[in-house]
Amino acid sequence: MVKALQPYFQRALFVLLFFVSFSVYSQDIHFTQFYEPTLTLNPSNAGKFNGDWRFNGIYRSQWGSIVTPFRTAALAYDQPLNILDQNFGVGGYYVFDRSGDGRLTMNKIMLSLAYHKSFSGHLLSFGLQGGFVNKNINYSSLSFPNQWDNNTGSFNNAGGSVPVGENLPNDKINYFDLNIGLGWSKKISEKLSLDAGYSVFHLNSPTETFMQQKTKLEMRHVLNASAKYDLNTRSFLTPNLLYMYDKQASDLVLGANYNYKMLPNKAKLTTVFAGLVIRDGFFRTFDATSIIIGGEVRDFRVGVAFDVNMSQLSTATNYRGAFEVAITYIARSSLPKIYTVPCDIY
Repeated sequence: MVKALQPYFQRALFVLLFFVSFSVYSQDIHFTQFYEPTLTLNPSNAGKFNGDWRFNGIYRSQWGSIVTPFRTAALAYDQPLNILDQNFGVGGYYVFDRSGDGRLTMNKIMLSLAYHKSFSGHLLSFGLQGGFVNKNINYSSLSFPNQWDNNTGSFNNAGGSVPVGENLPNDKINYFDLNIGLGWSKKISEKLSLDAGYSVFHLNSPTETFMQQKTKLEMRHVLNASAKYDLNTRSFLTPNLLYMYDKQASDLVLGANYNYKMLPNKAKLTTVFAGLVIRDGFFRTFDATSIIIGGEVRDFRVGVAFDVNMSQLSTATNYRGAFEVAITYIARSSLPKIYTVPCDIY
């Protein structure tokens, strides 16, 4: 009996959490491999790479073991531009996010512009992002107390045949969003390179609510840092750090990948990597740890992450958190290389 009612309890739990979310600040999307879709990390990353253009794709599925999975996907494109001997970067990204039985769905499209300036071995970057966000919910996929049928022992909400008996809020919202970011990078030595950034998301504090009251989306502050340290000619470490915070919450993601350069092989596999990531917050319990594996083939880099839930929710999830896959492609530079051509002296 209890097992048969479990799906309904899960739906009721989602409805409760959904309506509670109307009165609190929403949580932005997050990825374990946050360093792959670089435009969602910091606007100043647009065009900050060696190549003609770059494409990122990432997909994440979370909590599928207890409810309808929370799914997030992002696609990004950017490229460097040289205008009047000045270095710029342009690009944009699209994010799709769907949560739970109510299909709370977000669609976001953002455009990015960045400026890069080098001096004395330092690279400073400034970026700006702007775009539009749409959020909607499908009430017909939810079950409400008024739709409970005592005769069948289940909810009767197929096709909306039984009214919900509730005064439901709007089912969609739209708003303009604005982000800003700064970046710095430098090659410290032959073995060590550093990269860091600071960005502010929702700079304009847009109104985000399905209800009538004017609930503002709090600005989210993001600090990120990464490094590359050569252990020898064949292997190197890439540690990464992300810290996000606003008035209501904080999130810390810390990890590192071990990378190994392959010998020439038929599969054209140039590099393989594996790493470990932890996710935590300064004002809550330890959340999760993640295992990352992947490799590079020609101009593609593919990474797969498996999240192991370590919070109190692990009792329900059986430690199964999220699955994530990321793909990055960088087109090699088409700029002509300069060669030294020997010639006879007359």
